[in-house]
Amino acid sequence: MKLVQKHILKGTQEFELLDDEVRVRIKPPFKEKEKSVPLSILNPEPVIENSRLNFHSRVKCGPLLSLYLDKPNAKEFNAFVEAVKEKALKEYNAFAGIK
Repeated sequence: MKLVQKHILKGTQEFELLDDEVRVRIKPPFKEKEKSVPLSILNPEPVIENSRLNFHSRVKCGPLLSLYLDKPNAKEFNAFVEAVKEKALKEYNAFAGIK
């Protein structure tokens, strides 16, 4: 599953949900960044801050994933967020041995 978000000034963010991680590619006007975030360390309950939805780690060291609210549209955004929440919980439970 993939979510692409565009911002006029900040460029493009691409989030790709894989089996056990989220790959993030950020393309601002001048420099491209890539990172992978393991789902097992994500807190499955995101926090809304300003115009963004942030997924923090389970130890609250700051947002690991930061998405623009309702971009590109509410339906795609909500489907992606629900999938991340579900997979993050599943991966953590598998890691912790919880059934």
